[in-house]
Amino acid sequence: MKNLGLYIHIPFCKKKCNYCDFYSCTNVDNIKRYIKSICKQLTIEAPLYKDYTFDTIFIGGGTPSLIDGEVFKLLADAIKDNFSLKEGFEFSIEANPGTITKEKLVAYKESGVNRISIGLQSTFDNELATLGRIHNYDTFVKNYSMARECGFGNINIDIMYALPEQNKGRFLETLKRVIELNPEHISAYSLKIEDNTPFGKIKSSLALPDEDEEYDTYLSMCEILSKNSYLQYEISNFSKKGYECKHNLKYWQSEEYIGIGPSAHSFFNGERYSYISNVDEYILELEEEILPIKLLEESDKNEHASPKISKIDEYVMLKMRLASGVDSKEFKAIFGVEFIEAYPQIKIYLNTGHVIFENGAYKFTPKGFFVSNYILTEILSF
Repeated sequence: MKNLGLYIHIPFCKKKCNYCDFYSCTNVDNIKRYIKSICKQLTIEAPLYKDYTFDTIFIGGGTPSLIDGEVFKLLADAIKDNFSLKEGFEFSIEANPGTITKEKLVAYKESGVNRISIGLQSTFDNELATLGRIHNYDTFVKNYSMARECGFGNINIDIMYALPEQNKGRFLETLKRVIELNPEHISAYSLKIEDNTPFGKIKSSLALPDEDEEYDTYLSMCEILSKNSYLQYEISNFSKKGYECKHNLKYWQSEEYIGIGPSAHSFFNGERYSYISNVDEYILELEEEILPIKLLEESDKNEHASPKISKIDEYVMLKMRLASGVDSKEFKAIFGVEFIEAYPQIKIYLNTGHVIFENGAYKFTPKGFFVSNYILTEILSF
């Protein structure tokens, strides 16, 4: 049987963060109705996936840890009752400090969750307040310790750099404190200011580090994490050996997965599609036994439409996010052409040291990762 990943979107938050442009809502009254709607869709669509085993499950958000333990068990039971789960499957949930309780952690554990991703972002309370987070560092430490006490041996911690008023030294202090906690995985993201966010509205007044300082911070971070046995396997993701996030690797390796819930995206049977970003509409449709309409990507709607991105460009864009890069033999076997011939401009970045050819693969160096969006824009046809 083929493997498949499952993503379930929980689009509820206690408070919207100042930098977040993901779909979510702060009216949490409908959470139980929403979970029941998710369970209904899983039940209705189960026959579509009878020939698949699910080897990864990821409950993301929003803030999935807003769900209480009993309601979460309803969701977990619906997954187990309707899908074939591969032995040793990875089962992740995102959790935000300030919404984690022992009761919830016990429910996760009893339901089979074996990986938790905790959104810390910073160890400095003033930086957390600037970001609009609802927790302080002390709350995070208590929640992290509680997760360890409940038996979770695979924990990711999210942190951010290039924050307003933050310098390199402050971020590296956050990094040091996180490393001392010894998580299995660390995700480190640069703050991006999106237009439709509170930060976007005051962008000109934010005291952000310049690009040179951000670059220096990124390189120092990569070096420090490497020295502490965290392997960089993707632009923003570092793990101890064997603790890479298997679900997220599916996205970057163009493997199949289904997404359930408003705004969730899927890649299944060669199609990429999503669902409308509207919780109320999603709930009402499923309560009336109507499946939400799949919104196909433009290139999948009509074979004669001008695709936003070709299959070959998509492959390169996703693979180059990984430290393993583009394997030249695999690339030629799939597309019938040498990578260097399909993308001759890559030679420029081989010469500058932003890209290396190592063990038969083209891959970004740390300094290449930092400007990867620019380089990919230069070499890809779209």
